[in-house]
Amino acid sequence: MKLFILSALLLVSVSAISAQPNECSGTSEDAVMQLQPPLKYWGNIYCTPYGHIIAAKEGWIWSNPGGFSPVMIPSQMVRENPEKLGNKSYFIKIDMVALDGKEAKEAIDLFETGYDKSSNPPKPYSVIIESVSGKSLKFQFFDNGNDEGGWGMWCNKKCDPSTRFMILNMSKRPNK
Repeated sequence: MKLFILSALLLVSVSAISAQPNECSGTSEDAVMQLQPPLKYWGNIYCTPYGHIIAAKEGWIWSNPGGFSPVMIPSQMVRENPEKLGNKSYFIKIDMVALDGKEAKEAIDLFETGYDKSSNPPKPYSVIIESVSGKSLKFQFFDNGNDEGGWGMWCNKKCDPSTRFMILNMSKRPNK
């Protein structure tokens, strides 16, 4: 009898989980739902009542330096008062290009403004993200490699070191 009850509870639990609606259902086929490396190692695209967002992957934190202030990239691309658009607001293009040569050096130099220069500089990437709304945002990401995370910096009109944010792997102890 106990086995029967446990089996019934398991069946009900599995049915309840599988019956929950997919929060991304109804998303347009035009939506970008996957990130490119190395961004996909640190982040993910999530479907929310306010549209799709790019934010830290589980086990990672994207935060402004100096305190816990989570960073996310919303597909609505508004600073305040987002509308509840659900899956009608999504990303249509995410272009990520590795920077080399002079562009890489300039990006790293700007990023390190006010910080100690790194003896092992990160790999810089330029990222342009476009939304179905027609708006776009620009970023630079700096990959420290070896699953160590990195940094991001907003670059809408021009890259600004005051907009840097940390990308931290919380499963690794710092400085180890």
